[in-house]
This record gives sequence, C-alpha cells and structure tokens, in this order.
Amino acid sequence: MLISLKLYTQPNCDYCGVMMIKLKEWGYDFEVINIKENPQALAFLRVNNHKTVPQLYWNNIHLNKVDTTLFTKDMLEQELDRDSYVGGVERFA
Repeated sequence: MLISLKLYTQPNCDYCGVMMIKLKEWGYDFEVINIKENPQALAFLRVNNHKTVPQLYWNNIHLNKVDTTLFTKDMLEQELDRDSYVGGVERFA
C-alpha cells in the first residue's frame, strides 16, 4: 500500500518545518499544501475544527493529534488505520 500524506502548512511556521523534517527522516512521501495559497485547504481545516498547522492527513484520516515536537514515527504508524480526531496545538491566523 502506497502511503501518500498531505501536510497542511503556512509560511514561516517553525512547527511545519519540524514536521517536514520528521516525515523526510521517516521515509514518507507527502504533499505540502500551503493554506495561505489555497482557500479550499483553509476551508477544509476549518470544517474539521483545526485552528493550527501543521495538520497531517492520509486520505481523510487526521494523523497528528499531539504537539508536533512530541509526534513520533510510532504515533504516525498507529494512526494510519484509524479515523478518530483530537486536534493539534499550534495556532494559525
């Protein structure tokens, strides 16, 4: 099964950079979606009650439910087959 992730970000977001580094180190392919350039992406995050970036999705499954600095590869792999939502912690404006 090919795992292709979507990472919702915004410019000058240090946590977004941290998440990108982690995903690259863990060997995952991901698409970066800048919510400042993509109104539909921003609307998607708002509809899903996100007030922060980065937000990581696989299909329609939200994957990062803890602070980005605490998010681990094990957490990601456990979430790849679950569809629950808790939310993130970093704020976007």
